[in-house]
Amino acid sequence: MQKQCRFIPVILVLISVFWAMPALAQITDTADVAIVSTSSYPGHFAKVEVRLKNPVPIAGFQFSITLSNPDLINFHTDNISIENVLMRVDTCTWEPDSLHGPTCFIDSLVPIPVRNCFIDTVGSLISNFVWIECHGDTADTSQPDCKWIYVFGMAPYGSPIAANPNYRTLFKFGVDTFCIPDSFTDRSCSFYMSPQVNSFLSDPQGSVVPFRYHPGDLTVGWSVPGDANNDSLVDVGDVVFLINYLFKTGLKPCVGRAADANGDHQIDVGDVVYLINYLFKSGPAPSCK
Repeated sequence: MQKQCRFIPVILVLISVFWAMPALAQITDTADVAIVSTSSYPGHFAKVEVRLKNPVPIAGFQFSITLSNPDLINFHTDNISIENVLMRVDTCTWEPDSLHGPTCFIDSLVPIPVRNCFIDTVGSLISNFVWIECHGDTADTSQPDCKWIYVFGMAPYGSPIAANPNYRTLFKFGVDTFCIPDSFTDRSCSFYMSPQVNSFLSDPQGSVVPFRYHPGDLTVGWSVPGDANNDSLVDVGDVVFLINYLFKTGLKPCVGRAADANGDHQIDVGDVVYLINYLFKSGPAPSCK
């Protein structure tokens, strides 16, 4: 009888561990955040998708995303807003340092221009979030480039993102591709995010949910001969684009070599005629000479 009694505590311990396993799994489960690789063409705007796979509910997130190749693309700036940031300002410039006399500081609201960057949440996991922000680096109004974005989101109370073992769209951010020539050979840019620095997920209780980050990239394609508007196609849109540029102060072709349909190293009405002959009269195809 004594030998049987010795096993009772062991059995109770095993039962308690078994029932505690779901709770332990929730603590140690790791989510996955992935940026989907995509492509674009010089001078074009592109949306880049961020996906989430979460074994536990997610009530909020904060991401800091930077670029590996800022000479290729930048984050799209929707507008520049002026925000009042609380800063400590020393107004007593005549005072000696703190070792010899009292200091005189005040807290002041300082206006700082901030980039509001593009974010698309339509049909995404955060389309119902009560708080969504997408800000870029502090704005220099003379420079349109934005090399870093901060994205923050908070779910409505009681309505977190439900746990799901599959990837789903969290949101999309926008990037602008520079007008790089075909001679530019380094045509890929990765998106950096560190789960340990300025990026996190949180559950409904406010606890940090660890996540693995899977970086994606954007690759810029080469131009197509005759593709004046740089959409990777040669069609009537290129004819319209050239006419607008030549006669209606429209946008300049992003890659001049591609807009030069007849290969005479000029962009003029001859290229319009050449494209019309190619598209509608079985003329020769555009080629870069």
